[in-house]
Amino acid sequence: MNQLALAGASGTVRLVIRPNLKVTPSLRPEEADDLEAKDARYVMRPWSHPAGEPVIIAKAKDCVVTDIHGKDYLDFTAGYFVNNAGHCHPRVIEAATRQLGEVLQVSGKHGTVAAIKLAEKLITLAPKSVDKVFFSTGGSEATEFAMKLARQAKKKPGIAYLENAYHGLTLGALSACASDKYRETAGVPLGDYTFQIPNAYCYRCKCGTPATCQTQCLDGVEAKLDARPDTAAVMAEVIQSVGGIAPPQKWWDRLDRIRKDRGLLLIADEIQTGLGRTGKMFACEHYGLEPEIMTGGKGLSGGVGSLGATCASDSLLGAFFGGTTPTSGGNAVSAAAGLGLIETIIDEKLIDNAAAMGRYFTEAAWDLGDPWIGDVRFTGLLGGIELVKSRDTKEVLGKTEVAKIKDLLHADGMLITVSGLHGNVLRLQPPLTVTRKHIDSLMTSVRKALATVRQGR
Repeated sequence: MNQLALAGASGTVRLVIRPNLKVTPSLRPEEADDLEAKDARYVMRPWSHPAGEPVIIAKAKDCVVTDIHGKDYLDFTAGYFVNNAGHCHPRVIEAATRQLGEVLQVSGKHGTVAAIKLAEKLITLAPKSVDKVFFSTGGSEATEFAMKLARQAKKKPGIAYLENAYHGLTLGALSACASDKYRETAGVPLGDYTFQIPNAYCYRCKCGTPATCQTQCLDGVEAKLDARPDTAAVMAEVIQSVGGIAPPQKWWDRLDRIRKDRGLLLIADEIQTGLGRTGKMFACEHYGLEPEIMTGGKGLSGGVGSLGATCASDSLLGAFFGGTTPTSGGNAVSAAAGLGLIETIIDEKLIDNAAAMGRYFTEAAWDLGDPWIGDVRFTGLLGGIELVKSRDTKEVLGKTEVAKIKDLLHADGMLITVSGLHGNVLRLQPPLTVTRKHIDSLMTSVRKALATVRQGR
């Protein structure tokens, strides 16, 4: 049991945190139904919802969330890829609660102890090629400022991005998004200053030579970049969150050499891949990459508020003008919680657990022996299971079947998402505290769901 003492005007209040207790909502059925009705009436959501969603969550702890009806779910989305140390980790709560009594928010012209300490920690852990942090309020904003910074520094507008890329949903970020359905939400032309270059989707290699790969998929990139001399940077998730696509080392070696030969900056998007997710503190470490700009977000605030970060080399900062700073950028409570999160990840060896559980996930999924499992891809706890009609042809499993599988998993108390270039990947990014027992529970549900859908039941 942890206790946190808070000093206030009326004396000391002692907050008792019981991290191992099962949480059970006290809502009566009619109260839960009323909340769902109000949610439908008053809350605007970005997506249409499959069966059983949205889940209105009343309590959350570690890898388990509990809805207002008292049903528990294992959360293999980590609260949409945010809670790397699990939901409501006591150290994150303690750090945020302590900060609440000190400073909440100040002008971006000034600073706070919490934001400075978080900036120092990030730069200490990040690749040596970045020196300072610009705080914003989320990943999409971090992308926007990264693109601004690159364009200002190079005095060129062009940004190259990878196939299957996702960097956020604001207008600038959308211009470097590979998904047509997301790009079309802009409702206006996004301009022609961004353009795609290939990614290494080795399971579906376009060159047909994965066994003898010489990175042929990059063969046309030099010519494409040379035809766009107004290009400032290449922006990429080093390992793509959408589908868990991890290129081989030689692919990144070649692309890094290509962009350096042309004086292009590398913007490494670590919004989802950072903070231990891939079994390293940052995904760049897997390849030895030294980006001039690196972005962060998602779990950076420990789930408290919202926080984004654009890290950059000192050599670029002389030309940088942000226009202003986001009003809540570097919020002190979020920064304190983020520092608590990073210290927890390090002290509790959650990066090692992410690497080990990623390996276990891979073994457990293949051990199902299911004919619809075409590929299993995990780098740490970033990845998923690609579903196919046939392992021989790699024909994509249809959206109807995939949706039914997801619905069955949901009904069985498993929260997951579906992603991938073809929408056929069970996307699995649980908290870094996930255990073998959690994974075994999911695999039992996956086994049942695949068999049920295949048998047409």
